[in-house]
Amino acid sequence: MNTKQYYYLSTIAEYGNLSYAAQALDLSPSALSKFLTECERTFGFALFLRYGRRLYPTAVGRYVVECAQKILDEQNRMLLTMKDVTGGNRNRIRLATAPNRGATIYSKIYNPFSRRYPDIALSLTELYATEQPGAIARGTIDLALGAGGFTDDTTDLPIAYEELLISLPAAHPLAGQERIRLEELRETPFVLQGPRHSIRILAEQLFRQAGFRPVVAFESDDVLLVDSMMHQAVGVGFVSKAHVFPCEELVYRPLDPPVRQTLHLRYPLGHTLTEPEYYLAGLLAEERLADPRYQPADDPFVTQLLETVRTPIAAAKSKSTLHGAVGTALQTVQEVNLDTTVMEYLIAIVEEQSLSKAAQRYFLAQPALSRHLRSVEAMVGMPLFSREHNKLRPTSAGTIFVNNARNILRIENEMFAHTSAYHAGRGGHLYLSCDPLFAEILHKKVEPAFHRLHPELTLVFAEQNQEQTLEALSSSSADLGIFLSTELTHPLLKCEVLTLTELVYCFAANHLPPRWTAGDPLPPDFTPRPQLFAEQGSTLRSEQNKLCAACFPAAPAAACEADLNLLPQLANLGIADCIMPLNMLERTQHLRCAAFEPPKPLYLLLASHVGRTLPTVTKELVLLIQNALADVLELPKSTEQCK
Repeated sequence: MNTKQYYYLSTIAEYGNLSYAAQALDLSPSALSKFLTECERTFGFALFLRYGRRLYPTAVGRYVVECAQKILDEQNRMLLTMKDVTGGNRNRIRLATAPNRGATIYSKIYNPFSRRYPDIALSLTELYATEQPGAIARGTIDLALGAGGFTDDTTDLPIAYEELLISLPAAHPLAGQERIRLEELRETPFVLQGPRHSIRILAEQLFRQAGFRPVVAFESDDVLLVDSMMHQAVGVGFVSKAHVFPCEELVYRPLDPPVRQTLHLRYPLGHTLTEPEYYLAGLLAEERLADPRYQPADDPFVTQLLETVRTPIAAAKSKSTLHGAVGTALQTVQEVNLDTTVMEYLIAIVEEQSLSKAAQRYFLAQPALSRHLRSVEAMVGMPLFSREHNKLRPTSAGTIFVNNARNILRIENEMFAHTSAYHAGRGGHLYLSCDPLFAEILHKKVEPAFHRLHPELTLVFAEQNQEQTLEALSSSSADLGIFLSTELTHPLLKCEVLTLTELVYCFAANHLPPRWTAGDPLPPDFTPRPQLFAEQGSTLRSEQNKLCAACFPAAPAAACEADLNLLPQLANLGIADCIMPLNMLERTQHLRCAAFEPPKPLYLLLASHVGRTLPTVTKELVLLIQNALADVLELPKSTEQCK
């Protein structure tokens, strides 16, 4: 394959729509659809499934897209590093900062930077810290200032720390404490930043460590709106000490133990900062550390940055540095199309130090290999080899190219090996979404049995109700689904009936309707007693609500909610009536039931997406599921042996 094809796959995944992706790629939708079909034929799996107007990657698709992005990132690092080594275009620096704070920072650093480097354009993009590494890897950002932890895709230089405080209304019972333990706020409503905000990400980690899920009264990506809601005493929240402004409505208290997050300068891996970039980094560090509420990082690099800002530089040196750095700009990652086979050819040239010997290795004519080399050199805009003593030696750019090409080939080889192993059941994951009612049985019986048969393939369970399972199957985040349903068929799904029962109305023997005898359907004028309902969000609760609305003139009162397994026992005690599956009444003694008219069937279905290609071992998994549920559902056990 080539890197443009990987870019197509990445773009399809990004937009989730063929028409939008085709528009972004300047292709016709039919051409992009044909490419995707051929690509799926190459891998032997469906990479995307259509759900409504959106495309969702399958399990294999997600892995392939992830590898595609790694290949594109590697190519981008290659181009950036080659540009650095050869003096590429340096007449612009693209800066990224966190949203809502960028304008303030930019206004303070723009004038001093422009005075020193008047010929270098400075642009600003606001990106969350989690989005910055990807933008840097794609080559759309040169330098970023953001909070959070270290990343694997960028060079992260810590410059400062900011302490995280709890903001409380002045009238809050804990407002008088010097420090706040997060566990003390277990029942208190929270006002939180949006899920992409670095403080919110850190807060979620703190909640998990404290062992509770917060009561979220309000959340927003707009930090000013979040601050306003805190001032309105809507709830407590997390605030950086560097952004605290004392007021009468709120008090700010440190956490016990103290919590702080790191402020990083980020730039591409392997990149050496140019003089203008270094100066800009110094301005950013100086601007943040001018606020005493930021604590400087204990790193000599911070001191060096600040010294750079405070040391004058001659204008002549600035201009000479600039003009000496300007060269031929490399093409973007979208424009460069490197074939992985050609990469192998160029690696062979390095290893053989000869065009003729490299051509012989791959059974090529030497002129053909020369054309491949000239094509790549024209694409990247610089020579990759020089001739010394009748031997080809890689230039600095050539060495960078070959090193990154080896990484790209390694990623591609691992990708094809993984998909091949997944098809044979020797690796990867199978995702199963199941009704919580059957989760314990599957965990105890199916998971260990499947692991013994296929130890290299991981079975991942998710306990989800009917609605969640249908969404997971349709959007390809689940391979198989087990769920209860009153409908036998569902769009886009292939369904197998594991068992069939029906929903009936149950009442205690001492609360029988007048003139009712066993076997009679529910009287049309029947007035229901208070009801026992299944838990909110469960499939049975949804069906109970539907039947109550359809069959009774007024909604019955709710006596209580309970786990599905407890409903027969509670109904048996005569506490309240209940709508439940007929097959759950076997263990009860004092219950009577009446069928609805017409009957309300309830199916237990095993489903998968009709367009999904699954490993052959999925058949064995289905047999294990059927046998595990046989005793519970009174199914005949399969006699077929797992091969």
